[in-house]
Amino acid sequence: MEKIMSVQIALLLIFSGALVGLFISSDVYGDVQRKIVEELCLSCVKLKPNTIVDYRFETANGQPHPDFVLENLSKGPVIIAYRIDFCPGCDELEEDLIKVFDVEFGPYDVFYQTCNFDGNNVTFIHINTNRISEDSPLFKSRMVYDIVGDRGNPMITIITYGYNHGFIDPYHSTLYGLKAKTHAERQDELRNYVYEAIELYNEYKDVTN
Repeated sequence: MEKIMSVQIALLLIFSGALVGLFISSDVYGDVQRKIVEELCLSCVKLKPNTIVDYRFETANGQPHPDFVLENLSKGPVIIAYRIDFCPGCDELEEDLIKVFDVEFGPYDVFYQTCNFDGNNVTFIHINTNRISEDSPLFKSRMVYDIVGDRGNPMITIITYGYNHGFIDPYHSTLYGLKAKTHAERQDELRNYVYEAIELYNEYKDVTN
């Protein structure tokens, strides 16, 4: 019996060593590591993706809204799409963002455009946080809007105006995913979020002037 157990243990050790060698000497390790990064990007390991539009006045880290956001907010709602290099979910979402805002950009681009959205100005900004300096205001804005913390990567942040105890202040919501599964459904969902932001903005924009 002891001899059989010794053989089994030896085989187990050999198999484990071979498996470790496979991970180290092949692309499997890189694929697994990349998958973990993707999941952490979308906060899928520690948290369920936030698919509820929950507007708030307070920023995630207590810092003021970035100047580039406030400057564009004077023209209309601001939509920021964040991503990292390895993010299949972001790749899919970008197809929908390109359709919804009628723009063209690549996954590595820092892109900005004020779009005409059914007669309303909406500024769309795309930021790949792997492609900019951590000292950049664009990079730092991620921490301003990362409402779940742990340096998660927001997928979409929407900034508009809202009524805050007698004052009209920037009003924002951050999403870490969308409810819809198909491209057509996601595009409709995105449009609804934009229309909601426009409605809030138009309700309070005259008060800010």
